[in-house]
Amino acid sequence: MRISLLYLLASAAMHAAIIRGTVVEHASGKPLARTQVVLAPVPGTPGPTQAARTSTYGTFEFSALPGGSYLVSASRRGFPPVHYGQKNWRAAGTPIVLAEDQSTFLTLRMPRYGGIQGTVVDENDVGMPEHEIVAYRNTRPPRLVARAQTDDRGIFRIAGLEPGRYLVRTAGRQYEDGGYLPTFARETARVDDAAFFEVDLDRDSLEAKVRPFPGRLYNIGGRVFCTSLPPVTVTLVSDIGRETVTVNTCQGGEFRFPNKPPGLYEIWANTANSAEGAFVPFSLEDREWVKDVALVPNSSLFFNFKGPQGQVVDPATVTVQIRRVDLAGEAPPEKNRIANGRGQVLPGRWQFQLLPDPNHVAMDFRGCRGERPEGGRADGWNEVVVNTRTCMIAYTLSSHPVTLRGTVSNARDPIGAAPVFLEGWDPVNRKRLVEPRVVRTDVHGQYLFTGLSPGTYRLVSTFEYQSPDASDIDLMQPRTFTIEEGRDQQQDIELFVIR
Repeated sequence: MRISLLYLLASAAMHAAIIRGTVVEHASGKPLARTQVVLAPVPGTPGPTQAARTSTYGTFEFSALPGGSYLVSASRRGFPPVHYGQKNWRAAGTPIVLAEDQSTFLTLRMPRYGGIQGTVVDENDVGMPEHEIVAYRNTRPPRLVARAQTDDRGIFRIAGLEPGRYLVRTAGRQYEDGGYLPTFARETARVDDAAFFEVDLDRDSLEAKVRPFPGRLYNIGGRVFCTSLPPVTVTLVSDIGRETVTVNTCQGGEFRFPNKPPGLYEIWANTANSAEGAFVPFSLEDREWVKDVALVPNSSLFFNFKGPQGQVVDPATVTVQIRRVDLAGEAPPEKNRIANGRGQVLPGRWQFQLLPDPNHVAMDFRGCRGERPEGGRADGWNEVVVNTRTCMIAYTLSSHPVTLRGTVSNARDPIGAAPVFLEGWDPVNRKRLVEPRVVRTDVHGQYLFTGLSPGTYRLVSTFEYQSPDASDIDLMQPRTFTIEEGRDQQQDIELFVIR
């Protein structure tokens, strides 16, 4: 009996698929040990997602696999994730199709992140030691992504950068003999006049020379007073980023942001329980800014969720995420700020979005004064100015979410594991209203989106991108169509390929 069982197991193993491979550094070809490799079966292929670490020699193996289609990816600190079959770092991975008794060997080459090298020099081109340097994405407003510090000769390297365009700026620094203002490369304080640097994988952008302007720096600080329990988070915001400190007492707890140049700033303060806060916009000119900040009760948010005929929708069944809008742009979303249809926020600009729900979709959105934000869409981010003690946000919800399904093909055959992107779209102003949702087709080339709101959408499928922006989708001749409440749709499309 035991011999028969072993024979059956051995026989089954002989007819199982195997994926072996090695992970190497792209530039040198050296094996990368302890790299995380993930094997994900395409929908329709049986079996769970698996993960393994490479050996000392950079090898990995997934054995006893059912026949089918699989996606393989690798990740390691200091390297961007790599997906088997991708054409470039922005592209999606392509599947490996194996028969029941087939095996294959893969080589995954991992490039390193790029960087920016340069020097920070004074008026006489002498390197400045221990001077902080900051890299920003070349957006408006710029988005801070990395920091570094010069060595004893004023040389710096900002590492861990994805390909793209970046701005480089010194931080304000006070030396014993005087101060230096934050300055962009090309010796300017203006973002629009700053030099930008192209970064690519496995390559540094060289010769970024920054010569900061001499000038007077000032301190921003004060004391926080509140009645709730500490700690209090104090955030200083400008048009080029945010800095945060924590104050551990509500009875005159001091905060300080040293060496700041003149300009426009905001201070946001909030207690740990979000019951109290403060929003203080100000202009820093020719003196230090030191003030007491008294926290007051935050504005109370109430959400009215109702159906098309006015019927009440239980707020416990609906999830809303919010994010603050300040001088630095949109802050990261906060998913747990709203609970059971209620929340508390500081006065100011806020954006709200209903998270995808299998039972409800947003049809209409109204702000504190019943206004419908211009250019928004109910299922997208909608901006509201909260400037009263209480604010009622109203959503009209449908209990008939739309399902969109279809097949992706190459004009003849269905394509398995193809990424499909669905983007909420404004056809009049030609702009993205809702960030794209993405799914993969199954082994038969079929895709499915659920929980869709009424509105206009653009649909594309391609392996060329992992996360296309609106201009990328423009080039793919997307399928544009309108979804109506409660009416499921089928859209069969062809795979887009850059030739």
